[in-house]
Amino acid sequence: MPDMKAAVAILADDRVHNFVRRRMLELNRNHGVRFYASLLPAHVSLKQPFVFDDMRKLETYFDELASGIEPIEIAFDGFYHTFWNGFGILGLNVVETARLRALHNRINAELVERFENSAAPHDGDGYHFHLTIEAGKGGAADALKRYYEHMGDHALDLRFTARKMALFFYDGEPQAGSFMTYRIADLACG
Repeated sequence: MPDMKAAVAILADDRVHNFVRRRMLELNRNHGVRFYASLLPAHVSLKQPFVFDDMRKLETYFDELASGIEPIEIAFDGFYHTFWNGFGILGLNVVETARLRALHNRINAELVERFENSAAPHDGDGYHFHLTIEAGKGGAADALKRYYEHMGDHALDLRFTARKMALFFYDGEPQAGSFMTYRIADLACG
């Protein structure tokens, strides 16, 4: 049986979700980019996919985490494009805050205490907060790069107040059909 993996993320509000999905539909219709990362709701990852072995234990942790976090302001200052692990990635750059960094570090520290190996790529101080619009390999990676290069001004002034978190589940290595939004929880009401 493949390793179970999970990720923790802040869900975007409807306005941000609709903004990025409009771009994804444009990429699909005009550039042939297939849906992959956009199969999940628009989100800002706090913890990339990590291996775990006990779903009930993870559910309990996730619910406790969400109930102890006040709504958090998320701001985007521009579009970005990068390549990672064979994928071209187009997304929105999140303006990092001390609160966001502290939350990322807290989740990493708490998961280490609860699970044997919760390490994931990009953990720690170098983690780049972002919202992925879409990712793709081969021709899709090229199309994402061309779209980014031709969009002109990459600056953006977009923000929202995050009020929900998601727990994503991955059945082995992420590929279309192997991941889902498993659990959603409200953040604590201030």
